[in-house]
Amino acid sequence: MNEDVKIKDFESERMVSIKCKSSFKKFNLIYKEIEEWIKNHHLTVDGKYYYRANLENKDLSSNNILSELGISLKNQNNDNFVRIIEIPERDVLSALYKGPYFNLPSIHGILEDHARKNDVAPYDSPTEIYLNDPFEVKSNELLTEVQFTVFDFKPDNIYPVPLASKIERKTIKKHKMAIMEHYGFVEDVYKVRIDLIKWAEKRNIKVDALHFKHFLNPDGISPRGMVFKVGVPVDDDFKGDDMIKIVEVPEREVLSAIYKGPYVNIPNVTRMMVDYAFDNGLELIDFAEEIYLNSIFDVSCDELLTEVRMDVIDFNFDKNIQLEKEIERKTVKRHQIASIRQVGSFEKINKIKTDLFNWVEKNNIKTSGPHFLRFLKHPRSLAPENISYEIGMPLDNTVEDIIKIIDFPRHKGLYVTHKGPFSTLKDTQDFLKSYAIENEFMPLDFFVNFFLDEIPQNLEDEVLIKVRLPVRKI
Repeated sequence: MNEDVKIKDFESERMVSIKCKSSFKKFNLIYKEIEEWIKNHHLTVDGKYYYRANLENKDLSSNNILSELGISLKNQNNDNFVRIIEIPERDVLSALYKGPYFNLPSIHGILEDHARKNDVAPYDSPTEIYLNDPFEVKSNELLTEVQFTVFDFKPDNIYPVPLASKIERKTIKKHKMAIMEHYGFVEDVYKVRIDLIKWAEKRNIKVDALHFKHFLNPDGISPRGMVFKVGVPVDDDFKGDDMIKIVEVPEREVLSAIYKGPYVNIPNVTRMMVDYAFDNGLELIDFAEEIYLNSIFDVSCDELLTEVRMDVIDFNFDKNIQLEKEIERKTVKRHQIASIRQVGSFEKINKIKTDLFNWVEKNNIKTSGPHFLRFLKHPRSLAPENISYEIGMPLDNTVEDIIKIIDFPRHKGLYVTHKGPFSTLKDTQDFLKSYAIENEFMPLDFFVNFFLDEIPQNLEDEVLIKVRLPVRKI
């Protein structure tokens, strides 16, 4: 190694990637295959070749090294490529509707209303599964299954709690926030709040209130727990650093209620606001945000002040639409999907669907069900040109040994440069892992190794490799 360990926030990266079982000697051939694929698809690379493998993969002389090889792309905004994504096992609320597609927003509303009345909460945007084809049947014969992924929302005692202010709808102006993102469990919230306060104090930022919000990965819940952020408002000209992400929060409409009392009752406050929204023709389009107006270290639990906000829009859905059968809750097993993501209006749906079907056929991939549309953000919270969705098909087997586009999400990572024989790369990885543990970082994924010069031909070739380990602070 020729430099010290450093930590950095890495922005999202798009890669052309292939998972394979092969010998080290074939790596160069595989990279050439990826380069040819990139050339045929008229893409532009930025020159970063990467390799990653299971942490337990120690024998680089094996003929069956299970690894992922890839090349990073420059044109980050090109979304029209097939991704292979693994969807975890999950519970869904399901409604089967027969009729024209323009009624589907009301089916979403019926499902959300059913969830509210049966103590479950949707935690992802809806999925629409198209069971027949509008080119083959009349619009009143179209069959669509709508699914919401849900979890039980049933505190031991759901009851109304007195509020310090009435529930009201108000506009939150556009502003900037400094936030700490965290992958973990709710017990970690206090520590993250303290870390953020210390960070703000060092920079002379006045902390009048702390904002807390939990949210999810686009492809499901992290196996390491919930994903949440803790934030504090900052001036428009404030710049971030390695510890903090600065985000611009757009103007939005919210329901707001101020509650005085222990935090344990906040789920009941949230439930009261959900009921208020449905009773007043409003739809919730995001998770609740909790704003802590004082500190548990300064006042008793009974004196704690918390503002709860929930983003809303006007939405009066037709409750009288007939479903083909009763709404049911069922478990969807873990599976892979092939999908193409898109941002914009629905005008390109037929072309995207055709591209997906052609890709599946060309690669001789077996599917296990009809195609679907999954919203990546709440569809009614965005202008038509900003709607984010993907069209996909469920696969009936694990797809490897095929070139595809993948995205590395934005993450915090430790990194160090390895200089020496490729055969000693494992030593550098072990060092970086030990450094992470000693400095209270939790590894979140496999090492990602970026070649800084030529790809080695032999295990004993001298190489320069930047070794990166995605982590979070413990």
